[in-house]
Amino acid sequence: MLLRCGVRAALLMVLVACGSTPPSSLPTAPPVPPSNETRGCNDAATGIERGTRGLREPEVSVLESMRVRCHDDAWPAVAIDCFAELTEDDLGRCAGMLDEPERERMLAALGNGYQDRVAITVAIGRLASLKVGIAECDRFVAVVASVLACEQMPIETRVELANETTDFWSLPTDRLSADAQRRMATVCGQSLAALEQRAAGAGCKP
Repeated sequence: MLLRCGVRAALLMVLVACGSTPPSSLPTAPPVPPSNETRGCNDAATGIERGTRGLREPEVSVLESMRVRCHDDAWPAVAIDCFAELTEDDLGRCAGMLDEPERERMLAALGNGYQDRVAITVAIGRLASLKVGIAECDRFVAVVASVLACEQMPIETRVELANETTDFWSLPTDRLSADAQRRMATVCGQSLAALEQRAAGAGCKP
């Protein structure tokens, strides 16, 4: 595969109480009622339903399945808030706020036959904020994100590339020695050249 034989193998070789203030005994104001802005699973499910229409057939609803996943998996508040205001471009960022098992279950339920397109959208969102810290590798990641959005490349190839890239760069790359960084730069440069050639052959412009 594109990454397993290149960047993945090379990197695997290189990488060998907050206290609370007690309430006043003489409060000067009545208790503040709960905020109306507090969101729950209904809000998250509604946001996902609205923000993912372009990833599925219009008549397919994910409202109930997302509500169930949010409730059963106890999504954190930060993810619920993100999903409640979801746009298609935010899917990757919001999904990244879930732990991997919860994220995989959410994507499986969201897919309803469109998991591939959802996986690509999530990968693009994750790669957009990914910084390796090595110029050649950051360029490679940027080109991967660009290629993932190219409809001319077969969707199966893009899904494979998306999964391998996001999984691979979850490995630690900080605090590498100067020699390790040089080797990583070489591998990323070679992988970038191969990817650009493959993309050009499919009619994609990185």
